[in-house]
Amino acid sequence: MGTLIVTYPAEVDDQGRLEGKFVQLRLEGRDCLLFAAATRHRYHNQILARFLSDQGIAIRWEGDTWQVVDQAGLSVTGGGRFQLDPDRRSLFVWDSSSAYGRFDAARLADQLRAGGTPWDRLELTVR
Repeated sequence: MGTLIVTYPAEVDDQGRLEGKFVQLRLEGRDCLLFAAATRHRYHNQILARFLSDQGIAIRWEGDTWQVVDQAGLSVTGGGRFQLDPDRRSLFVWDSSSAYGRFDAARLADQLRAGGTPWDRLELTVR
């Protein structure tokens, strides 16, 4: 079972260069990477909320920023910012999530390879 990679907007090939934030997680034993354009979701918790909603997993908000998820099989590893350039086949990642901490850089390369085309063809740069 490969990495599930989800993007918001759904199709990144037609968008050209894309910048935003990403979340790295495991759900029910499967690695997942969620990439969202800055114009779609400003915060890491919004990306996670959208994904969980799409999966039919209930969340509840405590205040404006804190999510409570009753899903035993969910583990959020971290997050960061990204810049994707499909024309150059490059993915540049950096920073960390104030909600979830820094992503696991060593694991990210393996997750992208396991994500299949086009993700396995990208040159990854981590700062």
